[in-house]
Amino acid sequence: MILTYFPERILVLGATGFVGERVCRRLRRAGVEVVALTRTPHSPVAEGLHLAGCEIAEGDCTRRWTLWQAMEGCTAVVSCAHIRYAEVVLQGCNRTGIARLLCMSSTRRFSKVRDHSVEECIRGEFLLSQSELEYTVVRPTMIYGSTRDRNIYPIMQWMRRRPWFPVFGPGLASVQPVFVEDVVTALMDVLRRPDTIGKSYTLAGAEPMTWNGMIGEIAAALDREVRILHFPVSVGLAGAKLGGRLAARKGLTRESILRMQEPKEFDIAEAQETLGFAPRLFRVALQQMVVGESETDAIYGPPGGDRWSDTRVNLKLGLTEAGAGASRSQSPAEPD
Repeated sequence: MILTYFPERILVLGATGFVGERVCRRLRRAGVEVVALTRTPHSPVAEGLHLAGCEIAEGDCTRRWTLWQAMEGCTAVVSCAHIRYAEVVLQGCNRTGIARLLCMSSTRRFSKVRDHSVEECIRGEFLLSQSELEYTVVRPTMIYGSTRDRNIYPIMQWMRRRPWFPVFGPGLASVQPVFVEDVVTALMDVLRRPDTIGKSYTLAGAEPMTWNGMIGEIAAALDREVRILHFPVSVGLAGAKLGGRLAARKGLTRESILRMQEPKEFDIAEAQETLGFAPRLFRVALQQMVVGESETDAIYGPPGGDRWSDTRVNLKLGLTEAGAGASRSQSPAEPD
């Protein structure tokens, strides 16, 4: 059975993040009361959510008392924060009587390149499975879809500046990135369906492709001729080791290089059958990104700074949902 309504008042964690902002706006569009938890209540994104009718609560999952205060009076929680915070979120739900919990995890939990990020995903999902809450887990692959994404957009920017792109290894491992709006649509469908309780869903793109194929698709969308330069995996590993923290800040780590060699092809049949999940083709989504950039570039100039945030773009283009201004709840001072 599909419900025709959402829970009455929903707390969104990670509300000013890439996915969280969109979740808040989609819920407001459906007429749901939304409490948006954020560390930065006066940021442009938070201001935009406030204008869309969200109640802005200052806090985060590392200060559990701020999280628990924001939970008061809510009937469900959507966590777009890292699943490493599952334990404190579960504690808060139990304290405040919230039964419904939707958490985002990641397909990284399936990686054979084990590190702390993989272990955090596995542990977070385990804690949820052992709880008595009405929980659902969704596991997206790499999410992309705007200037705020950290996966595809940085590659696009690299290609705009250089006629080549580096790939460690042969570039034949599969990837299956998923468009952000398709992820948000799936989250909305999960919230409305009681038959998703106690289940987990993998969310990936419409079809897998190789790293080489993905780079080629991005270059074609940008109408650029880009040469792929293949470097031995050993060279990348040596560079990551020598570069240390500086290399890690640029995404060049031992784990990221080794994961580039892992196949990331996922079965999305359960999400398709239960949720009607219908992710768009990669090339189609890329064209939407390029068109969206052209529209905002005409207003704000080249990407960069606050003027290029999704919220500022939405406000200028009239895409922000109408809604009465909501109150801002400030977190209490940290206890001694």
